[in-house]
Amino acid sequence: MNGDTHMLQSNLKVLADKLGQLLEPSRVNTDYIRRVAWGTDASFYQKRPQMVVHTKDEAEASKVLAQCYQSSTPVTFRAAGTALCGQAISDSVLMVAGLHWNNFKVLEGGKKVQMQPGVIGSRLNGALAPLGWKFGPDPATIASAMAGGIVANNASGMNCGTHHNSYQLIDSARIIFADGSILDTASKQSRQVFKKHHPEMIKGIEAIRDEIMADKELVSRIKRKYSIKNVTGFGMNSFVDHQDPIDIILHLMVGSEGALGFLSEITMKSVVKNKFSASSMVYFDSLRGACEAIVELRRDAFKETNAAELLDNFALKAVAQSKYETPDFLNNVHKDVTAVLFETFGDNQKQIDANVAKMSAIMAKHGLYHDVEFTQDPAVITNMWAIRKAIFPLAGSMRPVGTSCIIEDIAFPIEVLPQATIDLQNLSFAHGYDDAVIYGHALEGNYHVIFAQDFSSKAEVDRFEGFMQGMCDLVVGYDGSLKAEHGTGFGMAAFVEKEWGTAVYDLMKRVKNTLDPNGILNPGVIINDDPLCHAKGFKPMPAVHSIVDKCIECGFCEPHCVAHGLTLSPRQRTAVARVMKTLEATGNEPDVLADLKKNYPYFAIDTCAADGLCKLGCPMAIDTGKYMKVLRAEGASNMDKKISDFTADRFGTMESVARFALGATDITRKVIGESGMGAITKIVRKVMPGMPVPLWTEGMPTRGKALPTRKTNGDMKAVYFPACLNRMMGTSAKHDDQRSLPETIVSLFEKANIEIILGEKTKGLCCGQPWESYGHDDAADRKSDELSVWLLKASNNGEYPILVATTACLERMRRACDSRLQMYGPEEFAFEFMVDRMQINKVVEKVAVHPTCTTRKLGMAGKLTELAKLCATEVVVPENVGCCGMAGNRGMNYPELNEHGLRHLKEETKDKGCTHGYSVSATCDVGLTTHSGIPYKNILTLLDKAASRKQQ
Repeated sequence: MNGDTHMLQSNLKVLADKLGQLLEPSRVNTDYIRRVAWGTDASFYQKRPQMVVHTKDEAEASKVLAQCYQSSTPVTFRAAGTALCGQAISDSVLMVAGLHWNNFKVLEGGKKVQMQPGVIGSRLNGALAPLGWKFGPDPATIASAMAGGIVANNASGMNCGTHHNSYQLIDSARIIFADGSILDTASKQSRQVFKKHHPEMIKGIEAIRDEIMADKELVSRIKRKYSIKNVTGFGMNSFVDHQDPIDIILHLMVGSEGALGFLSEITMKSVVKNKFSASSMVYFDSLRGACEAIVELRRDAFKETNAAELLDNFALKAVAQSKYETPDFLNNVHKDVTAVLFETFGDNQKQIDANVAKMSAIMAKHGLYHDVEFTQDPAVITNMWAIRKAIFPLAGSMRPVGTSCIIEDIAFPIEVLPQATIDLQNLSFAHGYDDAVIYGHALEGNYHVIFAQDFSSKAEVDRFEGFMQGMCDLVVGYDGSLKAEHGTGFGMAAFVEKEWGTAVYDLMKRVKNTLDPNGILNPGVIINDDPLCHAKGFKPMPAVHSIVDKCIECGFCEPHCVAHGLTLSPRQRTAVARVMKTLEATGNEPDVLADLKKNYPYFAIDTCAADGLCKLGCPMAIDTGKYMKVLRAEGASNMDKKISDFTADRFGTMESVARFALGATDITRKVIGESGMGAITKIVRKVMPGMPVPLWTEGMPTRGKALPTRKTNGDMKAVYFPACLNRMMGTSAKHDDQRSLPETIVSLFEKANIEIILGEKTKGLCCGQPWESYGHDDAADRKSDELSVWLLKASNNGEYPILVATTACLERMRRACDSRLQMYGPEEFAFEFMVDRMQINKVVEKVAVHPTCTTRKLGMAGKLTELAKLCATEVVVPENVGCCGMAGNRGMNYPELNEHGLRHLKEETKDKGCTHGYSVSATCDVGLTTHSGIPYKNILTLLDKAASRKQQ
């Protein structure tokens, strides 16, 4: 360890102690596992921060920066970590502005939107769309990327070009500078105070402005460089487009990647959302033909053409192997076939028809492989754009295991696009990248290049370096942009001077020194003196398990993960596993490896809900939860396996024991109260931390009542399978309706004139989900097989429909039980067989609805909400709640997971006037009741409230 490193670590120890006093210690992380986990982003680089700090608000962020400034400690900002060039990683302090920074306000009826940096872009569109507006930037990552990163990278996307990017649409911002000082550019007073207290900064910006504006040739060059997409270096167009130094500083923040300041609040102008659109995936005979069509469309039909997204032949190969719906001929196209996804907008159908006709006529002149077919079908359009947005991870999934997925981001002037594209493809071939993917925003001359890279040998690193140098020469030779929208990052910092020239690069250095004189903000990310900074610090990508080996750590999974921000997200689980595998292979850092192995079980395996929602966000449909189940099974002792077999074989007895235990607690809770029960379980959990004793909460259920024996009559027959949880558990003691779910269902069958078939001897039956969640697949399958036999008998070999009132069971049963069985979730069954058979009068009440994980996976969340709206006058679906974290009994054994998942529930339900909540899972209801302050029951309870028997 050299002197400088020792000093840095000494300073960081003192800093960590100070920050631990300013924030809660739990939000200042210096342990290895979280440092390793947060050391990865969507790029192919990896660093290990010395400290990870999770700030909650502007005041905290200001204090953290002030402390870093005083100790000369480098600090890097991070939002979603979907950045592709390494700009969201650090080997010093990493300040995370993600989960705590997710508030926004829609202003002026949608014309503007004010947001914190942790707001996911798609949430903004969800709020603006009903008002006729949309968020201007539309990167492919918008469903996971956060506003802070979108603006800090000046990310643009498919439809915004250079006219609707963050630079053009930013209205104002609150900026925290390196010393902790705050500037509100929307406040006249704040602007004046800032100018008074930061005279050197203002003078420095004015001096750069005056020097640029005095050089007409330089002004002309800057304007020309930004006539196409360009985020290489700092935004020097700020000095040309604006006069006031505060306005220049505001626009310099866009695309600065956190190297000049922290955006704690951003106000953006919105873009009008067109009412009509049409899209078409057009297939051309050749790459050149596709590019020539785009050039002509840009020249003669630019107003009509809103997007032209090119997918070369290698991109189409990745698409053909994906989960998305694609045409059959895609599996047999020849090697030159190229696709372009076109979109056109309009204010009316007549305009759309005219646009389509004009665009189609131009395309027909450039060699079509297949007839042009525009569509206005929302489902088809959604599928096509989902394919386009997934190209990066899809292409990455095709790479050989152990290699990294490299993505570069360049732009050419549109007039040279055909030849430049061919040159780019030939360059990749020349360096041995025979399956490199070229795709992107061709209407703007903006391409992304994806290729697989092995960094395990010097020869491979040299090959990568040779290609990078060749690509830079090619782009600069065409006077293009080395970075069009992904940010400069460590991946391109070494080449900023090559694109801009020494004079402008020196001006960029002055910008950095003026706004960050101590150089502590994300050092090296844009201004970097190391000519090989792009060729070091590569992320290890060893094989760990076939389930996750295709993961490129893009972060698309994280918005769906309940543990994200508490312990580890899906990509972090994979990233840490890869680091452990690497350390095992190299023998390096044995102390780090030992610590990771010690903490991985809790942070990764135990606190994974294993709900499979991460699969929904992943274009490759990777289910990291499934990988965690494998690790649970591998980590199970012989005793664990014996217990698993014992409980599966004697589940009827276990069911009786559970009902007896709940009955005993019913008596106890009446004597000592809910708080007493909670206090006792807290003590037991503390004294015996290894025992799986659930934390008692007020949402805990009473003992389940005996199943109803009365039959119902009707003109149709249906089977009701009471899930084991509904047989064992009653309802929360807080609920005003103490009927069990089976009692409610019998009532509904009577009202709907359906003959209920309850079957015989349900005791001991189970779908197998509890065993599957622990990785005990053999025991789970035995229970499913047993249930399948019972269901076939009860349903007369599948003749009668079956109501499964718990969707977690339904999901497992559809996978594991006999395919002849017609099984329906509660919302499905209600709409299919009940609603039309009953009189429904809405209950005058504001209620909350919680779509469970399996409801989302099965595509039934919409039906759940629709059923609630049929029964109640006002329905709330909390926007900031996904998985509740209960995950069967996992949220009881790890209550912090449930608490984290539902941290926003009360403010969106009880605090907004909701009186009751409804879901489709008994265990979810426990957590939902506890953390909302209102009682939750099965959605069929609400239906029974609103329904009555139809008068004949």
